[in-house]
Amino acid sequence: MRTAKQLLLSLALLVGLMTPQVAAQCEDSYWPIYAGGAKGNEEVRCFVYDPQTQLIIVGGTTTSEDFAPAPNEHGYMFALDLSGNWKWGSFFYNVSYAVSSVDGCQLSSDGTTLAVAGMGNSQPLLMDINTVDGSFNKFISLDYIDATTENVPAYIQYGAIYYDVRDYRDYQPYFYGAFVKDDAMFMLRVADGGASPTVDWNFQFVNYSDAEELV
Repeated sequence: MRTAKQLLLSLALLVGLMTPQVAAQCEDSYWPIYAGGAKGNEEVRCFVYDPQTQLIIVGGTTTSEDFAPAPNEHGYMFALDLSGNWKWGSFFYNVSYAVSSVDGCQLSSDGTTLAVAGMGNSQPLLMDINTVDGSFNKFISLDYIDATTENVPAYIQYGAIYYDVRDYRDYQPYFYGAFVKDDAMFMLRVADGGASPTVDWNFQFVNYSDAEELV
């Protein structure tokens, strides 16, 4: 008659044979990545994987003085490869003012570049970025033509952006975006136009229910 110890040993061996050796077969790896500063906050508002370059691209806004050039808000973007290696990183400026936030991103219609929505000089920005090195292909600032020192619109950017490289009707490139201006939502299309982009059309949504086309 078997003793209790022999019975327990037999059960332990049986359980061991039935348990799959997951750890020995697992080929996944994890790489710790840290990007940011210690004296402020970083927010991620843009996250995309580019299958052509096989890069993970991250963007957002930061107030860290030891991460950004200054403690005020700065938009940032960086790219990592699938092994966790740093490929490029940028804080963006347009002559004299910083891009204060990167609020959204989406690969262009043909997947070759990255369309980015942000804010700079308290105005909405539309950008087209080379995913290989983070350089600009296009930078468009949406300036309010009736702005004065007494009439300064307040904008809120939520990151709605799309870049159609080749429209199916006229084969021209267009940016599509949306933002809030003075408590009203605007949706617009911007004709790329080379060195002279223009607002092709825009709609104002009053109280988010009725749409009015602006001329």
